[in-house]
Amino acid sequence: MIARIKTICAFGAISACAFANAYSAPGEGGKICVPVYKADRTGEPETFRYTAQVMPIETVNITSRISADLVKVGFKDGEYVEKGRLLYTFDDTRYAAMYKSDKSKIEEYEAKLIYARNDYERTNELFKKGVSTKDEMESSLSQYKSYQASLLGAEADLILSEDDLKHCKIYSPISGVIGLTNYTEGNYITPSSGILATIVQLDPIRVKFSMSSRDFLENFSDIETLRKTCVVRLKLADDTFYDEEGEIEFINNEAVKTTDTVPIFAKFKNSKSRLLPNNTVAVYLKRKDDKSKVRVPVSAILHDEESSYVYVVDENDIPRRRNVVLGRSSDGMQFLNSGLSEGERVVSDGPHKVVEGVKIEVAK
Repeated sequence: MIARIKTICAFGAISACAFANAYSAPGEGGKICVPVYKADRTGEPETFRYTAQVMPIETVNITSRISADLVKVGFKDGEYVEKGRLLYTFDDTRYAAMYKSDKSKIEEYEAKLIYARNDYERTNELFKKGVSTKDEMESSLSQYKSYQASLLGAEADLILSEDDLKHCKIYSPISGVIGLTNYTEGNYITPSSGILATIVQLDPIRVKFSMSSRDFLENFSDIETLRKTCVVRLKLADDTFYDEEGEIEFINNEAVKTTDTVPIFAKFKNSKSRLLPNNTVAVYLKRKDDKSKVRVPVSAILHDEESSYVYVVDENDIPRRRNVVLGRSSDGMQFLNSGLSEGERVVSDGPHKVVEGVKIEVAK
């Protein structure tokens, strides 16, 4: 409950607020008449609300790397598929033949290379003994090197044909929900056919929201503090709260320049697929502790080049300056991150009229 504002009286018998705006210097018998406020809390943990968008943690677009007839689609539209599930099967007749041919070429060139190496070694020995000519030796060396190059080329061709043959079957690279297939059995598919289908991971799922840089620094200062101090909840389009609490994952590696906001990402379990990519939801960050921040009227806050501050009235009714760290403000009240304790009294209106250390009188 908001503390009752008390009024400081001047000159005893004179009405309490008659000289509320007057100031008499110490020694002249006058005192400043200003209201005070006892710092309090709302009684509820501090909560922050942000508009957010649902997005998948992983999205994979399935495409073809070969050109062939599509002979089998191995899933139903909208079905959940496990990683490694066979999704598409293409006619591999041509690619199997290419693979077999390239493999045969390797066997052929390996045999020719062995013969050419033996011939070169024999011719080179004869050349050293003066029996064979230099031209004969160089010719056998050239033939040997030619077969070496041919073998390397055949090995490269085999790698490519083996890769093409492997891609005659497409398996799911992730676990998730696969959408509508864009092609059915019997279609001729090429790499330029585009996306065959899209798989999105829905469980867990990610939510993105943005917080102003000022709010982030004043209320949390870093991502670890945000993780440790807040519970993350979602409110859905039907105005009900999502039944799972989330966890803060990370903040983006840069702020948005045009809005000076920090993109923040949270992760939620989504086994029932209630959250779908591109849904708009509301994120609620609620402090884990049972206490809200101390608050005072906005009018109690003063500023100078060094800091923000208030005048705290002690038990002897003497005002003393106290630096404070500001949090958010709402409905004329300023929440404080630090600097003031619940129950302490502050000059709540016209604090600029107060002289630090000069006693004031508080009406009972």
